[in-house]
Amino acid sequence: MELLGTLTIIGYILSTLSIKYVLLEEEYNFYKKTSFDVIFFLSLILFSIYAYSLISNVYQKFNFITSLEITFLIVNYLFFLFMFTKPIKHLGLVLLPLTAIAILISMVYHDNTNLGFIDPDLRIHIIVSIASYGFLALGAIQAILLRYQEKKLKDVADSLFLNILPSIEKMEKVMFDLIIFGFILLTLSLLSGVPFVSMNKHPGLLEKILFSIIAWVTYSYLIYSRFSKGVRGRRATSFTLTGMSFLLIAYLGTKLFFELY
Repeated sequence: MELLGTLTIIGYILSTLSIKYVLLEEEYNFYKKTSFDVIFFLSLILFSIYAYSLISNVYQKFNFITSLEITFLIVNYLFFLFMFTKPIKHLGLVLLPLTAIAILISMVYHDNTNLGFIDPDLRIHIIVSIASYGFLALGAIQAILLRYQEKKLKDVADSLFLNILPSIEKMEKVMFDLIIFGFILLTLSLLSGVPFVSMNKHPGLLEKILFSIIAWVTYSYLIYSRFSKGVRGRRATSFTLTGMSFLLIAYLGTKLFFELY
């Protein structure tokens, strides 16, 4: 498993390096663009095999490390699928190195303890939940880049990194597109989980529900403000990152806390 993890990390490092050239010369160099697509695709396949190797059964309950890897895997797949139709390749500048770090963490701290199995009736709820986290995580990465872009706006002529990014208007539009997709799935996730609340005594469930609802309210207000007041800029990115923070606490934070304590 160590060899597979190492190869995956190397693949993501190469993907990170190659995407820089794609963003700089995408319109002029088909070879470099195709090279990145192939390298990233192969890295994603390796990551999928590595993530699968962490679990003994796809229906078992996941610990913190495995949940972290599965979340990154879903985010990477969403990124791969949408990068051909949406101007989101620049998100790879943050996502790909973070994925390599997450894989390294799992290689160091992975625990094979079996926590039991997932209720079959909950499987659809879990799939929808992870998909919503994926879209909203991409939206959060977009918000980080957008905030940095706005902060360094005066220095754009001297910054190679800023010249790689699309215009602020396009960045904002993509961010809200991702958030709306994620919000719809988050809503479906909360609704699909309602029937199981009273019958599930899993530690941390109430805390997970609480923080998920707070995140839902945060995103609701953000989307409402966008369409009613035209909110944008720093205020929009702040709400985006706040909502994602509550989701991280709900999904990964509570899991880590109850595993440790």
